[in-house]
Amino acid sequence: REALTRKVMALKVFFDSFSQPSRAVLLLMHANKIVYEKCVINIAKGEHLQNEDFAKVSPSKTVPAIDDNGFALSESAAIMTYLVDKYSLPDHWYPRDPKRRARVDEYMHWHHGNLRYVARLFFPKYIMPKISGKSGNESLIKLCESQSKKALSTLDSHYLNNTKFISSNEISIADLQAICELTQYWMIGEPMETGFPNIARWMKDCQAELKPHFDDVHKYVYFARDSNFFNSSKL
Repeated sequence: REALTRKVMALKVFFDSFSQPSRAVLLLMHANKIVYEKCVINIAKGEHLQNEDFAKVSPSKTVPAIDDNGFALSESAAIMTYLVDKYSLPDHWYPRDPKRRARVDEYMHWHHGNLRYVARLFFPKYIMPKISGKSGNESLIKLCESQSKKALSTLDSHYLNNTKFISSNEISIADLQAICELTQYWMIGEPMETGFPNIARWMKDCQAELKPHFDDVHKYVYFARDSNFFNSSKL
């Protein structure tokens, strides 16, 4: 009787829509109609450093993070694999076959030391000059630019070579992780996919596969782009 009357807490998701990993998690949830409670953390306002409830869920104070009825978990890759298993989502998201799953894992591990340089470039090159009025760290910018080009070339020529999606002809959480990294640059009108035909084709395929959820999750990215927010004096 107690079990039947016990209140089940909603899955809480702590996120910032301007965060690439946050958008990846949200895309998976929206595409699979997973019900959740929104807990918005405004990184620009420093809420990730001030919110005590958030600190309990994410000790590193990074987004995204979830609280699933007392089970706290951070890091987007861990969250997505957990959600796939808990909700028994369609196999293509994170295949049960060990070889197909290994291909998803391979990309996810590669992603953090490679394509994430695209994100590392965004702040010093485009945001810091707006905040401080000074040029960003030139040596850091050059490093990030060099690593970003290498990563984009590898994504284009290896992970998207002869497959519709990353190492597969079916969409997976690897695609969500990757595409949200690149859409960050849509906000400043500098699409990173320019010059990489496989990436450009793949991004269109992802958008088509994820309609209408892709646009829902990216509405703040579109707002920043259309309002010229990051190229204005609003920062």
